[in-house]
This record gives sequence, structure tokens and C-alpha cells, in this order.
Amino acid sequence: MQLNNIFNKNKKIMSKKRKSNFRGKTTKDAQRQKRAAASYGYLTLPKDVNVYSPDPGSRVRLDILPYVVADEHHPDRDDEADIAIAGSLWYKRPFKIHRNVGVDNDVVVCPTSIGKKCPVCEYRAKRMKEGADKEDTDAMKASMRNLYVVIPLKSKKFDSVPHIWDISQWLFQNLLNEELEEDEDYGVFPDLEEGYSLRIRFDSMTIGKSDPFAKASRIDFEEREEQYTEDILEDIPCLDEVLNILDYKELQAKFFEMDDDADEIDDDEVPDEEEKPRRGRTPRKKEPEPEDDEPEDDEPEDDKPEKKPNRRTRTDKKPEPQKGKCPFKHKFGKDWDEFDDCDECDEFDACGKASEEE
Repeated sequence: MQLNNIFNKNKKIMSKKRKSNFRGKTTKDAQRQKRAAASYGYLTLPKDVNVYSPDPGSRVRLDILPYVVADEHHPDRDDEADIAIAGSLWYKRPFKIHRNVGVDNDVVVCPTSIGKKCPVCEYRAKRMKEGADKEDTDAMKASMRNLYVVIPLKSKKFDSVPHIWDISQWLFQNLLNEELEEDEDYGVFPDLEEGYSLRIRFDSMTIGKSDPFAKASRIDFEEREEQYTEDILEDIPCLDEVLNILDYKELQAKFFEMDDDADEIDDDEVPDEEEKPRRGRTPRKKEPEPEDDEPEDDEPEDDKPEKKPNRRTRTDKKPEPQKGKCPFKHKFGKDWDEFDDCDECDEFDACGKASEEE
């Protein structure tokens, strides 16, 4: 009798016209799966686009191609020089990362990469003013990286199609800058119709007990065997749109290791110059890292991130300091504490004082 009642009740429910509980949900889940499948750490890879990563000790040849800038706040933007203006072509996408964030020691993109406030940077500045230990504040320091669109040439490992190359400033761009200063004629290397191919030698380096990683030690510019037409731009991903960037409150919650069920953070609870965060604890100390942007667990290689060093040491000879000048060729009094060179610089304090007078 009871079973019949249950059956009749369910029959009436099923016979009623009702809105499906699945409406919109399956599509949303499919979209989530698609995003997850394309996610590569802090990058969301466009369809059919893979990452490029050179092997330590390798010799490679590749073309770096420009992409159409979409970000109005592109870090390289220079209106007077017509550089990296939205809608124009540019060859790299600088951004910053923070390492060892939260309980899972995640690598996250610093929101200042898109011109927004960063709770990690704010807290680091606060702790520095309070006289915190340099090792503690260095652990929160943002590291410079760059994204490029590259086409590997005559490679057994990579097809000759557009790839996204994610590498630290220290491991490649610094050397490229030096080469371009030596001969400005090579500055057209990313141009579609007049560009040069780059032949790059990568040394195999290790820091401590880390696995070997690749650092560019020589760059030669060579005539391209074939130039490109504007049609190639249809296959080139927009580097401004591939970075996964947490919003302020999400990053704040992760950084201070807040519980998922914690109360929503009010704007007046955001840590500032006078207030400490209401929840959480001071970020854990971490081992000294390699020179600025030394690759760690965020450096992509094929489909798996390679293991990276987590100690900072210098492998090159430190330049002799000159009073009032930056021995690392940065802008004295303006680039204070912007590069990891600053950590080793004997002019650090003087440069800091000069920056306060600017």
C-alpha cells in the first residue's frame, strides 16, 4: 500500500510540467571543462596552441612574431614612441608573478600586470616600512616574466607553428636587450615582412640541487628563409588574453590563507599602511630564489611543468659600484628594488633614498 502511494505520488510529480533542473547547467559545465582542459598553470591556452620551452644546453632557431595588443594598460605602452598601443602590433607581453602563495605554494600573476592593485605587493611594502627582515620581504617580491609568440624552425621537438613561450626576464630578455643596444638594425626582428630569425644558444644551468634549466647565453640574428604576410595574424594568439589573474579579494584570501567559508571581506578590511590584515598570518619564509625570474615550478615545458630551482644565488660577477650610478645599468633612483639585481647591489640604500627624493 505504501509503495503504491509513493509510486502514485512520483507519477503525479513527473506528469507536471516543470522547468528542468539541468537547463543551462550542462552547458556551463561543458564550458568549465573546456577552460580546465586549456589551462596551463596561470595561462589559458587558445585552442590548438601549445607552449614552447627550450631544452638546457640546446641550440635553437625561431621566429618571434608580433601580436595585436588588446590591453589598454600594456606594461610596455609608450604613447610618444607609439609602442604597445591597443590595436597595434608588439612582440612581447611582460607580466609579474608571485611564488609560493597560500597553503599550496601556488604561482600567481601579480594584478599590477594589468594595472590593478595587488594585496601581496601592498603587504610587502607595508612590512618593508615596518623594518621586516629582508628575507621575509624578498619572499613576497614579484618576478618579471615575458610571453612571446614564437615559431620554432627546423625543430624535431616542435612543429613550425605559433607557440606561446613563457620565460623569465633574466633568462632571455635581458640578453636580447643587450644585443639590440649593440646593433639597432636588428630591432626589426619581429616584423612580419622585414624580420630576422633568432639563433639562440642556451646554457644548461643548475641552482643548488635543482634540475638543469635553460638560460640564453648567445643570440644571433639571421636572414629569414621566408617572411610572413598579415594572414599569419589570424593564427597568432593575443598574449594579453591568456593570463589567468585573480581579482583582489581572491588573491588576498589565498595569500593570507583564509578559509573558504570565511566571511566576505569588506573594502575597509583591506590591509593598508596602518592596519594589519584581520585574518591569516604572515606569509611563511621561503628559501632564497635564483636571480630575478629564475624559472621555478611555473616554467612550462611541453605538457608538464619542469622542476625549477628555489634558491637565489648569483652566477655572474657583481659589477663594481659607482656612487650615484647603477652598476647593473638600471636607472639609479628610479628602478629601486624593481630587479633582483637590486638584492646584490651595494648602492641599494643610496638608490632607495634617491627614489624617495624623486
